[in-house]
Amino acid sequence: MDEASPVKQGQLQSLWRFVRLQAESHSAFVRFALVGGSGFLLYQAVLFLVYDIGLIWFLPAKNTGADIVFVDHGDVRFLLASLVATPVTLVGVFTGHNLWTFRNRAAVHRPLWMRFVQFVATASIGAVIITVTVNVLTVQYGLYHFVALPIGVALAGVWDWIWYSRFIWRRT
Repeated sequence: MDEASPVKQGQLQSLWRFVRLQAESHSAFVRFALVGGSGFLLYQAVLFLVYDIGLIWFLPAKNTGADIVFVDHGDVRFLLASLVATPVTLVGVFTGHNLWTFRNRAAVHRPLWMRFVQFVATASIGAVIITVTVNVLTVQYGLYHFVALPIGVALAGVWDWIWYSRFIWRRT
């Protein structure tokens, strides 16, 4: 009986570690979603200010088309506004993830600047996913950008979660 006790105790400790890891992972995912949601709102706000309100006055008028490389884009103002909203959102989301989402992880040690560079590289692909999705759905299919953006964000969110949780803020 005494020999079984340490085995059961070890099994209970393993089970507890597993449960704690799962809870931590789920709470990190909830924080990831909340930071992502705030990034979504920030992106929408910047897009609204730049595209709809015209905060940057020297941009072309709405629905001004242009040939860009091999693509005829029907609304250059919208493209430029989405390109302004992207870096503003990247800085805000990185700050939220670094200070809140993944703060409890004993992550592989890297300088903050290196983690930011990795984040920007990964998030840039997510931003391309969002920008292409939003522009294609808005310009080519006539969806209003408030409808197209959640679709792009959902696609990029899957990409981001995998890379942020498994590589950038991975556990030691």
